[in-house]
Amino acid sequence: MIRAMLIIGGAALIVGLTLYTLLDAVRTPAHEARTLPKWLWVLVTLFFPVIGPVLWLLLGRPKRERGTRGSIPRPGTARRGNTPSMASPDDDEAYLRWLKAKAERERASRDAERRSREAGTDGHEAPASEDERPEDGPNR
Repeated sequence: MIRAMLIIGGAALIVGLTLYTLLDAVRTPAHEARTLPKWLWVLVTLFFPVIGPVLWLLLGRPKRERGTRGSIPRPGTARRGNTPSMASPDDDEAYLRWLKAKAERERASRDAERRSREAGTDGHEAPASEDERPEDGPNR
């Protein structure tokens, strides 16, 4: 039983590694592949399921520049045009306007709900503001 689980786990690991490296090789631009042409790396990873992926990871994958993937550059070290701008949401005027409008809508909704509860306890409902009154009047 344990032996079967180890065999299945090993096979899943090999298939997963092969799929990962195959997709990585296919998505890599041809001019960035190292050691062998891109099409040959795809064939190597397909036909040699254990050795091919390991060779791709060690010898074929393009070298990434330090700090370009998965890390935030230190202030003053980022090159212009190479990294995306790291603006925080509170620096975006459109986002701040949207947040303010959302807060106003929520506040108006809470006020209208509170007024409708208060009006419901008196036995009659009266529109609380000009915006909530029907346009045709009370005798629709």
